[in-house]
Amino acid sequence: MKIKLSLFTIIILSLLFSFVSCKRNNANLTAPENNNYSQDINKRIEAFRQQMENNLKNSTMMTLDTAIWNLEALLTNYGGHPDSASKNFLLKTGHFTLPVDINGLVSETDIQTLYQQMVDTITAQLNSIADNDKFLKFSDVQQDSIVAGTAYISSNNGYGSGLILGLYDPFDDNWIWGTLGEEYGTSPSGNCDGTDLTSDGSDEIQYRLNHPAIATYGPCFTDIETIEMDAGDFEDENGSRLYVGNDIFHCMDINELTDNLVNADDIINTFNDIDPNTGQPMGLRPHGKSFLSVQIIDAVFVGYSYPYRHYYYVTYGIPFYCQ
Repeated sequence: MKIKLSLFTIIILSLLFSFVSCKRNNANLTAPENNNYSQDINKRIEAFRQQMENNLKNSTMMTLDTAIWNLEALLTNYGGHPDSASKNFLLKTGHFTLPVDINGLVSETDIQTLYQQMVDTITAQLNSIADNDKFLKFSDVQQDSIVAGTAYISSNNGYGSGLILGLYDPFDDNWIWGTLGEEYGTSPSGNCDGTDLTSDGSDEIQYRLNHPAIATYGPCFTDIETIEMDAGDFEDENGSRLYVGNDIFHCMDINELTDNLVNADDIINTFNDIDPNTGQPMGLRPHGKSFLSVQIIDAVFVGYSYPYRHYYYVTYGIPFYCQ
């Protein structure tokens, strides 16, 4: 069932796009966009790619931090497609180890082995996604710990599936908020009158956040970081700015969907400076980084007193113009 947009919704969306355009244009002033910076990054990634494809064993060493940066940049910008849009988005994690010497250095040979393990993991994770159109969007590589000369490393890999044409439209239907077990293959709860079971409210919001009408940066990113946000982390005088209800089958009308979209967009794209009046962060965005993608988990069972919680996994990075 398609529903006509109310005047309120049209006004809110117009304000949102105007605000986003202004906010992101202001961010452009601080983004590293000059040609020299982009050329240096491209040269660094290409040099590391050649190292990873070098079949001759050597004794070259590098710091662990450098290795992690290089791996993330190569996987994301050579094998990934951070600039590509898709209907669906999901995160999958891989875990790895890497030998580290007493000086905190790692060998190129060991890095080559780790790189191949990461590529194999990405291939396996892609194969597990039941969609003909699917791709790696980014790989967020992190050092988790170092124990007895072994670095424990994880990669949060973001995948897109279901290619789309064009940009998204405003909400034109009422949707049930969430779906139990959707990540395990359960069909979405659908719209409120049960005539469309292809999506749900959180999927609709996530889709729009990942496909704004305003182009931001492009198309490559380094220093990728994924931040977990509880839906109840940001409040105003009316309470939580995002939906926190424990009724995952709650029917969201167009106005409520729009409110959640507007507030999520504001939180995600506002820097994490501390509000002097509340002592709380004003937004989630780290300084020097730009929004890349978000995954909304609409139903996590945590206990009978407050059975379901909702989480946003928001990924940021430093943009540059790749060749």
